[in-house]
Amino acid sequence: MATLKEIAEKVGVSLATVSRVLNNDSGILVADETKAQILQVAEELNYRTAKQRKGKNFSKNMFIVGIVEMYDVVKQLQDPYYLLLRNIVEKKAFENNIKLVRFFKQDNEFELAEEVELQGIIAVGKFTSDEVNELSKRTQNIVFIDSAPNDELYDSVKVNYKLGVKQALDYFLELGHKDIGFIGEKYTLGDNKIPMFDDRLKFFYEYMNNKQMLKEEFIINSSMTAEGGYEAINKFIRSESKMPTAFFTANDTIASGVIKGLQENGVKVPNDISIIGFNDTIISQYTNPPLTAIRVHIEYLGEVAVELMMEKLRGRQYAKKVIIPSEFILRNSVKDVK
Repeated sequence: MATLKEIAEKVGVSLATVSRVLNNDSGILVADETKAQILQVAEELNYRTAKQRKGKNFSKNMFIVGIVEMYDVVKQLQDPYYLLLRNIVEKKAFENNIKLVRFFKQDNEFELAEEVELQGIIAVGKFTSDEVNELSKRTQNIVFIDSAPNDELYDSVKVNYKLGVKQALDYFLELGHKDIGFIGEKYTLGDNKIPMFDDRLKFFYEYMNNKQMLKEEFIINSSMTAEGGYEAINKFIRSESKMPTAFFTANDTIASGVIKGLQENGVKVPNDISIIGFNDTIISQYTNPPLTAIRVHIEYLGEVAVELMMEKLRGRQYAKKVIIPSEFILRNSVKDVK
């Protein structure tokens, strides 16, 4: 069996860091990419925490629930959001006497890691209609995290994007900003994995139109990466277009690239331009300046998903949808311009 030392040596971090990440210590300040690497290596080496090893002695009355993910491990390392979310689900499932069995996709079909009779499925991410139908053949007790493909049939838990956008834009307006831009992807995968207008941009348009303040020239398309944000802001600066006084970015990773590009071009944050990001991952605390951001409570998403599953397993007959509110986190990337 793998040890903490083996994982620490392979990732290049301390034993304490590995232990705290694997035990889901919310107080540890470690980059999401590092957490993702630790989780991946632990999985590759089949490491189990002390609690998980003791779990083998649980009664035969454990609930058996499948867990299926939108992305494979390689893609999750590029964007560790879902990998971190799965780790929270696993911890909460263990606490509720649920044994999780992983699904793998082969030849466009889902296969279980071990042949068992499932009582439910937790689906992390977004899935096509065909994928949803395939999963439903195994059980109707399905909880979707970060998507809601059918509110009549399945439980789901999602982020309140509309609230998050409003929190950011309300703050900009409160400080006197009138020229406000958006940086992010225009089209992302919807609840059924069909490309659709990104929710953050959709609500940005809605809010700014209602205020009669929308300026299309300040909407900048970017991939959801730091490199994408860096390239997008550099292209915008080279175009010699008028610069807004503030940007709302679709995630913190984009914001970090935007800040880097602005600084290299002599544009100071927040003195010359203000930035608010979305998600509030660990990167927000270490940008220069630290990033004001809309926090997505990823820990609540995982916890509520398991709670919904427990309700279904105990007999609830109707479907339930839970929307988790975002939280405004104030740091130093926004300036009052009144």
